[in-house]
Amino acid sequence: MKTSRFLPAGTANIAVLAFCFLPHALIRAQENSASAHSAGSPPRYINVVHERLKPGRDAAYDGMLSNIRDDYERFNIPAYWIEMKSITGPDESFSLNFGDSFGDLEKMGAGMAAAVTAHPELAGLQDRQLAENTSSVTNLIAERVDPLSFHAGSINFAKMRMLQVTVFHIRPGHEGEFAEAAKSIASAYEKVAGSPAWVIYAVHSGAPVPCYLMLTALSSLKDEDDAAAPRAPAMEAAGPAVERRLQEIARSAYDSIETNIYVVNPLLSHMPSDFTAEDPAYWMPKTAPASEVKSSR
Repeated sequence: MKTSRFLPAGTANIAVLAFCFLPHALIRAQENSASAHSAGSPPRYINVVHERLKPGRDAAYDGMLSNIRDDYERFNIPAYWIEMKSITGPDESFSLNFGDSFGDLEKMGAGMAAAVTAHPELAGLQDRQLAENTSSVTNLIAERVDPLSFHAGSINFAKMRMLQVTVFHIRPGHEGEFAEAAKSIASAYEKVAGSPAWVIYAVHSGAPVPCYLMLTALSSLKDEDDAAAPRAPAMEAAGPAVERRLQEIARSAYDSIETNIYVVNPLLSHMPSDFTAEDPAYWMPKTAPASEVKSSR
């Protein structure tokens, strides 16, 4: 965790992007796979920390986060995050914390609480970083929805360099239609070679619901070109009846859809060794200071 959602008042607070699929909560828990996965596989839960940056504060934010990250390494604090910066949309930080249970998230929070008690200067630095450099923070927890995802088992977040995030805000009572649309689209793409993989998360807490996040890991922006190629063949394979139904659902069920792309900064991230071991040259480079790793904004 970048800062703990479980710390008492007076320590830095952080926000997450999430959504909720409440009418299908029981179904989701029963259908989600419990099979073994690699450290880079999509976890069952994500905690998304969304920080809107004040104008002109990018460099200061990165510099302070670099110091915070170094302290987490030095003090061996078992709380982890992937740090990203927006390259579309507002200027903002977007970070992911992983957990396969709420117990995992709580354990990270407890470890951080103990660390800032032992090192109060770290808590002060985290508070300053947010107060001086951010205008708003959102904190959300979301659960993976396997039946609505597409080849999610092939996704490895340890290999990604960018992340495309699509947020679906659904009108209450239309969650079933969203699920129908997601499954129809996945079925259509299944018929076309070279289709991109994605994983869908439903927010458990921290945001208005129902809301969904679709995450697509990218190695570069060129992946967007590759993802565009199967769209027309996939819809052709689905047939006109399915396409008409998808248009009906879009009109009746969706309040809004927003897509943004974020670039990963490995030098401002803090991930466990089994994760970084999947691509150590990227996650643990012996090069420039973290503040010199810039996004393409």
